Amino acid sequence: MRDISKLFNINKRKEILKSEDGMALLSVLIFTFVLVSIVIAMLVMAQNDTKLSTLQRDSTKAFYLAESGIEEAIWKLNNGDIEVSNDYNYKHSFTSGSGIEYYEVEVYPVPEADQPRTEGVAGKEIKDWVYIESTGVIKTSADAEKENNRAIKVMANFTLTQHTSILYDKAILTDHMITFQGNPGAFITGGDIHSNYGIEVKGPYEFDGTATTSGIPDDYPNTPYSALNDLDDTDNGDFSGPGNWPTVDIPPVPYDELKAMAEANGTYYPNGFDSKDYGGGDIEFTGVVFVVGDVIFRNGDSLTINDGALVVAKTNPDDPNDSSGTMEFKNGSNLTINRSDPVPEGAYPGPIALAAMGDVLLHASSSSLNGVVQSGGYYNDEGELMPGGMVDFRNDSVVTGAVVAEEVWMHNKTTINYDGDFMENFTTVTTYGNERYNKVSWQEI
Repeated sequence: MRDISKLFNINKRKEILKSEDGMALLSVLIFTFVLVSIVIAMLVMAQNDTKLSTLQRDSTKAFYLAESGIEEAIWKLNNGDIEVSNDYNYKHSFTSGSGIEYYEVEVYPVPEADQPRTEGVAGKEIKDWVYIESTGVIKTSADAEKENNRAIKVMANFTLTQHTSILYDKAILTDHMITFQGNPGAFITGGDIHSNYGIEVKGPYEFDGTATTSGIPDDYPNTPYSALNDLDDTDNGDFSGPGNWPTVDIPPVPYDELKAMAEANGTYYPNGFDSKDYGGGDIEFTGVVFVVGDVIFRNGDSLTINDGALVVAKTNPDDPNDSSGTMEFKNGSNLTINRSDPVPEGAYPGPIALAAMGDVLLHASSSSLNGVVQSGGYYNDEGELMPGGMVDFRNDSVVTGAVVAEEVWMHNKTTINYDGDFMENFTTVTTYGNERYNKVSWQEI
């Protein structure tokens, strides 16, 4: 006879196996484990991102601290607070900042084995060439070990600053942007281009020179200088950044002198110039034409200037909200600036073909310009150089000379032929200040 208790146990086991309560508990445990794992992983990632962000921020701070150390050293050298001994073994050190954010600086002569010592520079004493090394340091606390540091090394030379340059030595020079856009594109021959900020390429182009920029990206050093130069394809960004290519001064336009020429020539217009108000059609001048306000040439109208220039000034140059001083050649108009060779006696001898304190919008069906096209280049009452506007080329504009502006836009089928031989006529030598230490090289170490 079977054991009744065993039968009951067997039935109980079957009921347990058929029950879903155990599976539900197991599912809840697995889900909880996965959820906890995901949360932990997300917390770890967030913590790592925070650490990385902090490290990047501290690295940037350290870089600018190092730059500050260089500038303080230059200032102290030129104000006599650091007197360099005429001895290769000389070294001067100083530290500045707080206990957790500071820079350490060392100043010492360029060793005999380093350039320019090996180049045999005549008349230079040991103290006239120095290295300055500056290390920016960021620490979490005054007692902590160094958490983040960046170091910069520059060479400085004790000399009188004498700058010899061609006023317009670039095919294009801008204080902000150069942009290539449109098809069939822009054509630049015979010269280099430079922007004190950046170069952007949005369309085809032909260019046989060197393209350089001085701009610093907003999140530098996380983004390299070359990110602002679409024409810099070198591995190390050799054609980008202020260390490689310092900013270039925008040449001034002699507006007052040009105004006086136009007044003497009978071609001074104090209330703007709209081609429709002057009969339209073909309008021709000889010499400098100076307009206060705006210049507008409309579809079907053309302007020819022989041995002169078209110059447009703002109504109120010192008012930052004054939007006048603009030159606009609309679609279907034509513009020609002719220059005789040699220049006739008494004719305007300078480089300017077009100059405007505001924008220069060349949308004419064709333009042929001999000389410099420039926007800006004027001063306020305090003697400060004011920013210019844009030069916007479209259609078949051809410039034989150079272009200078706050921004330059080159659209479809526009050409700049840099005329170096002509620009060499406008070389200037500027000598300023006393002998002082000036940076001649820069590198991060």
